[in-house]
Amino acid sequence: MAQKVEWSDSYLLGISEIDDQHKKLIAIANEFYNVVVSSADVYKAKMPAILAKLKDYTIYHFSHEEQFMQKFGYIGSAAHKTAHDGFIKEVEYHAGKISIEDSSSAAKFYDFIVVWILNHIAKADKVWAKFVKPQL
Repeated sequence: MAQKVEWSDSYLLGISEIDDQHKKLIAIANEFYNVVVSSADVYKAKMPAILAKLKDYTIYHFSHEEQFMQKFGYIGSAAHKTAHDGFIKEVEYHAGKISIEDSSSAAKFYDFIVVWILNHIAKADKVWAKFVKPQL
């Protein structure tokens, strides 16, 4: 299982409201990590809630980001939305498959979400942010 993610300013887009949301998304991923590595009792008690929190906040953030791109006329917004929709489907799929009895599936899912989120911020989000920032 990957280590807990440390926020790095290299992830900053220079758009404070989106940067703040990215920081919160990473914080939720780290809450997920904490639940995965906790005792079996804590894991069983907290996993359903952290999965719901991850899904809900991801949907909120993606919606906000998509509206932001559309507001400023980013031509790649439809493709970006498709990537977001694919991630949400993965979250929903894995949320249904994660065992409440065994944390190994959750540990694998943590690896997936961390890699996806960090790559998405570092690559796709930086592209649209570069387009939008001069218009702010």
